[in-house]
Amino acid sequence: MTRNTKLWLCSALLTILILFPYLQMQSHEFINWDDPYYIYNNPLVSAGLSWMGIGWAFITFSTANWHPMTWISHMLDASLFGPTPLAAHMMNIVWFTGCVLLSFFLFLHLGASLPAAFFMAAFFGVHPLHVESVAWASERKDLLCAFFFLSALIVYLNYSRRKKMCLYFLTTLLFLLSLLSKPMAVTWPCVALLLDYWPLKRLHHALKQTIYEKIPWIVLAVFSSIVTLVAQGKSNAVKSLVEFSFTDRMANAAISYGIYLRQTVWPSVLTVFYPYPYHISMHDLVAACFILIIITVFVIRLQQRHPYLLWGWLFYLGVLFPVIGIIQVGVHAHADRYMLLPQLGLILATGLLLDKTITKIKFRRMAGMVMMIIIAMFMIFTFRQVSYWKNSQTLFNQNLAVAGENELAHFNLGSAYLENNELEMAIIHLSAAASMNPEEVTTYNNMGIAYAKMNETSRAEACFNKAISINPQTAQPHFHLAVIRMQQGRFKEATEHLNEAVRLAPHWEEARNLRDKVKDLSSKPFSKADE
Repeated sequence: MTRNTKLWLCSALLTILILFPYLQMQSHEFINWDDPYYIYNNPLVSAGLSWMGIGWAFITFSTANWHPMTWISHMLDASLFGPTPLAAHMMNIVWFTGCVLLSFFLFLHLGASLPAAFFMAAFFGVHPLHVESVAWASERKDLLCAFFFLSALIVYLNYSRRKKMCLYFLTTLLFLLSLLSKPMAVTWPCVALLLDYWPLKRLHHALKQTIYEKIPWIVLAVFSSIVTLVAQGKSNAVKSLVEFSFTDRMANAAISYGIYLRQTVWPSVLTVFYPYPYHISMHDLVAACFILIIITVFVIRLQQRHPYLLWGWLFYLGVLFPVIGIIQVGVHAHADRYMLLPQLGLILATGLLLDKTITKIKFRRMAGMVMMIIIAMFMIFTFRQVSYWKNSQTLFNQNLAVAGENELAHFNLGSAYLENNELEMAIIHLSAAASMNPEEVTTYNNMGIAYAKMNETSRAEACFNKAISINPQTAQPHFHLAVIRMQQGRFKEATEHLNEAVRLAPHWEEARNLRDKVKDLSSKPFSKADE
């Protein structure tokens, strides 16, 4: 059997391994966290690919991010298949399969034997930590970023060995596409330097060239970082040092590095959201710091004989750094999706160590058997983890069971039950969310809608008025209060609320149409027939 045939066979087997746990996504629904804004409630995206949509993708800071390629990818899905959950989920599987196959070829480029590269890529492909990036339609940005990130690394390795400028420009293009998919790719120039350290060994004899050729990439990374900070700042996504102190951030970062290590080895109790801890555990902090220091000392001491250990460890620490929480965005302590790329460093270091040190055929076969058992076990874990992403109810009920009481899970559950007209369950979860965060406008607005559907008008009015008192600049409570006033025949008050809703949301067509309808009703003369 030729090497090319073996490569094709390994690629086909990797694809089958991925499809087994993920094909169940064909029956999954959208999730009510981010998916409405990214896909089905976004008219520019759901309308499909257009010049207007592409232009908007490059200028919008919607969802507190700047990732034009991600928006364009969703638009392309809508053009080809429609803005359906089936299309979004199946395309996520395609992109993830591409990432796994690229990791396989990257491992080969970095010196792994064919069997070792296969097992390393299989471990990466079926690992439960990556379910969030694949099963969540909105996390297409992770997959696109990783796909172009890995493509750029492979092309850079070829450029460094063949010195063709066309390969340099292709590397730059792929890196740019990775940045335009998700700004987490800002570490790519540092990873290219790591490749210059090993396996290219260019730092000793071509230091100036290696630095000069990375200047354009560093400029692109800095530009992407600035734009991302502006986008997140405009959306108030970046938390202040008052909300999360610098010492707490540093401590949580160290603990998170340790948690990701543990989850890579034993991926248990994974979930969609891990609330930021109210109190940092000193025991966890000391244990995490001890483990990080021990591993760092270990790989430095072995760098002469096994340079890939230091390479993989620095890859893990560095690629994860932008999302480790020093700049805190959101209220999560850590997230499974952040490990899609960084885990490759750990896999490479461990896989190459075993590949280079286990040389006897008998022990290599035993190692292969162990790896097959681990991969089979992880496939089962991944299949179960994917099943939680069937819909918002299954996902956030599992989150409450794993992560405990938290506002985000209760809010999303309440909103999902409201959408399905399960009003009593909606009230239970929205009330829980309101008790945890009494300053959230949308919680009270949704609770008011639920009460209105239950014909509990006084409670609905109280919720809408509470939402307006928290933030008078929100249009939705005014609209829903207007509906109640209209039903009560109080057209003047209804018009006042609708005028305010239109002022706050001038492009809200439903509010404008209802205002016109109220004007028509209020202008009709009163007669006996109206009694």
